[in-house]
Amino acid sequence: MQADTSDIESESPPKGGQKVRLKTLADLDRRTTAARVVFELRDSLASDLGGKANLSVMKLELIDNVACLGAMLKDAAANYLEGKPIDINEFMSLTNAQRRLLADLGLERRALKDITPTLRDYAATQYAGAAS
Repeated sequence: MQADTSDIESESPPKGGQKVRLKTLADLDRRTTAARVVFELRDSLASDLGGKANLSVMKLELIDNVACLGAMLKDAAANYLEGKPIDINEFMSLTNAQRRLLADLGLERRALKDITPTLRDYAATQYAGAAS
């Protein structure tokens, strides 16, 4: 799971004068199974936390990381269930990293919009029928 440093831009170009490019999730071909799993999980997590529009950039970054870890864990679990060997230490490390990020985000679902009526609205609806 080492990062491919050839994709990271640096202050000075590598030998040979080639520029390298930093990849992001936006660069992924969304047709792959892995990308679909990451984006579906990312969108579900954001929705559970009140929607992307209501989340800070910091929380969106954490959600991206949680989703990537989730996809990696799902892949490892599927391999294990198919009888293929997995690195249990790596699996547990990913699980713990994801759990810590989820705890940072909060484990409770949040409503997209507060629908609790104000006292004025409640009173207006309760006493509207009594006035007639």
